[in-house]
Order: sequence, then structure tokens, then C-alpha cells
Amino acid sequence: MATLSKAEESPSRIHADQSRSKNEKSHELPAARALLEEGRSSDSLPAGLVIRVGACLGVADSLASEHRAPEELKETWEFTSHHVHRVVIENVKGKNSYHRVESLPFDTKGICNDYLDGKAIEIQAKKGQGPEVGFMGTKYHLGWRFIELVWNEETILDLHENRAAGLCLYRESDARAFGALYDRLASQARVLFKPHSAEAD
Repeated sequence: MATLSKAEESPSRIHADQSRSKNEKSHELPAARALLEEGRSSDSLPAGLVIRVGACLGVADSLASEHRAPEELKETWEFTSHHVHRVVIENVKGKNSYHRVESLPFDTKGICNDYLDGKAIEIQAKKGQGPEVGFMGTKYHLGWRFIELVWNEETILDLHENRAAGLCLYRESDARAFGALYDRLASQARVLFKPHSAEAD
């Protein structure tokens, strides 16, 4: 997997973020924190709030053995007030759309706490220390992964690592926090869907 296809490029809003005014951005972090605090107090995600996590990761072709393809991880999940959804991303004419293909009941009682304790707001501020690194805690070298907070279909907090279409990494301290938060969120969906998938087989 030396390169990723066009359909596998990062769905993160890097270019959209660059084009938005500083004034717009300055209002997003307080809004995100307030919504997460509200969710923590009420023990569930507020209606209209979605936590979306996704990855398309692989190892370099040179690191794969002669008899097997490079290992990959492809997943996208959405958490809503009472469900977790398996999502497929479709890229049409450069615009991504997210289609929920499977949903299961999910208790979001602690997910806002996970998000806040995982220092999502601090990671967004990009004040970390150390060299820029990516995909910490994984065996992967290429691709992208992201964590988004979406409010009424608008992304108000966008965390992403990218070694596909471009290069977007975090300082080491933020990269560690990002990796831990991604794993905490995604693993909850994986655990829930794994026995469900086995039953379907």
C-alpha cells in the first residue's frame, strides 16, 4: 500500500479549516466544550451532537512479506445520543458523504467524559511539545485517521492525522493524546460490532 486511492484520501476538513476566518474558529472550541460538558452532566450525547471517528491506515509495501498484502485498517464510526453506527464514506466529485449502514444501541453515558479527559480541546489547540509524529501506538505508516465533533451537521472540532494526500501531524505530546483518544472511542464500537458480525456470518 504505497499510496492510497483518491477515494481513500482523508475526509478531514483541512482545506475548509484553512478558508474559514479566525473569528469563526475562535467560537468553535468554547461551543464544543460547552456541548461536551452538557453531555457529561446529562450522561448522554446531546441530541444533534455526533462524535465521528475513522481511519484508513496501512503499512508500506516494502514492509509487507512476499506472500501477503500489506496490513490495513479501514473503519468509520458515528456515536449519537443512544446508538453507535458503522459508516461508509463515499467521495463524489471531491465531496464526502457519510452513510450509516448498520446501527446498534449504545449507552453514551461516559463518552463525553472520554472526549474531555482525552484532551480533545487541548489537542485542537496544537500546543503540544516534541517532534511531529503520526499514528503513535500503531504499526501503520501511511494513511489517515480522524476524530470529529459534529453539531447539527457542522464540524465544530476536527482532529486528524494525515500521511496520504498531504501531511498533517501532531507534536509528540498531542500525538500520544490523540492516539489514546482514538483507540478509546473506536475500540468501544469495535467490541460492540464484533460479536454482531460473527452472528451474521
